Amino acid sequence: MFFFEENNWVAGAIIFILRYFIIAGIAYFIFYIWKKKKLSPSKIQQKLPEARQLRNEIFFSFFTLLIYSGTSGIVLYWYKKGITKIYLDVNDYGVFYLIGSILLMILLHDAYFYWTHKLMHSSKWLYQFHKIHHQSHAPTPWAAFAFHPVEALISLGIIPLIIFIIPILPFALILFLTFMTLYNVLVHLGHETFPESSIYHPIWKLQNTTTNHDLHHQIGRSNYGFYFSAWDRIMGTYKSKQ
Repeated sequence: MFFFEENNWVAGAIIFILRYFIIAGIAYFIFYIWKKKKLSPSKIQQKLPEARQLRNEIFFSFFTLLIYSGTSGIVLYWYKKGITKIYLDVNDYGVFYLIGSILLMILLHDAYFYWTHKLMHSSKWLYQFHKIHHQSHAPTPWAAFAFHPVEALISLGIIPLIIFIIPILPFALILFLTFMTLYNVLVHLGHETFPESSIYHPIWKLQNTTTNHDLHHQIGRSNYGFYFSAWDRIMGTYKSKQ
C-alpha cells in the first residue's frame, strides 16, 4: 500500500485534511447556501449559524485534523516495528474479511464513541474540554471535528485500539475513516435527511439520526451514540424528539 511502502505519510495527512474540508464544504454549500430556501423545511433548528460560530467550528476542526494527521507517522512507526496487526496483501485474509473488518471497525468505534462521549459529560474535568464542541448549539457540517485538543486525543484512541487488535488492511482503514467523516458531517448537518418512517422501523430505528445528535447538542445528557442508538437504548440515555 502507498502510505506503508513509501515514506508518504505526510501526503496522507494532507489528504485526510482535504477530505474533511471537501465533504463538509459541499454539505454546507448545498444545505446553507445553494438550496437554503428549498431545504428549509428539513432544518431541525430554524436558527441560522452566526459568522463567529462558523469561524470557531472551522478553527477547532482544522487543529483537530492536524492532530489526527500527526498519527499517520506514529502508525507508520508502529507498523515498521511490527507491533500492529496491519497487513498489506488482501489475499492474506480475503475480500470477505476485508468487508467484515470495516463493519467491525464501525461497531467498535460506535461503542468506543458512546462510552468516551458519556464519560466526557459525566466528568466535570473532561467536560471543560468537551464544552468546546457544545458551543455549537445548532451545529453545522463544520462542527463535525470542532474539538478541544484533549478531546481530539481521546477520540483518537480508537485508532490504536483497531490496529493492535484487528488484522487490518490500510485500504479498509481508509474506507472506515472516510465513512466516519461522512457520517460525522451527516449527524452535524442541522437538516434531517432520514425519512420520518425510519424511527418506527425495527432495524432502521437503531440508526443514529441527525435529529438524535442535534437534540444532544441542544440538551446534553442524552443521545451519546454516533452511528447507532443501540447503546443509548440499552443504557437508558436515548431521547426522542417526539
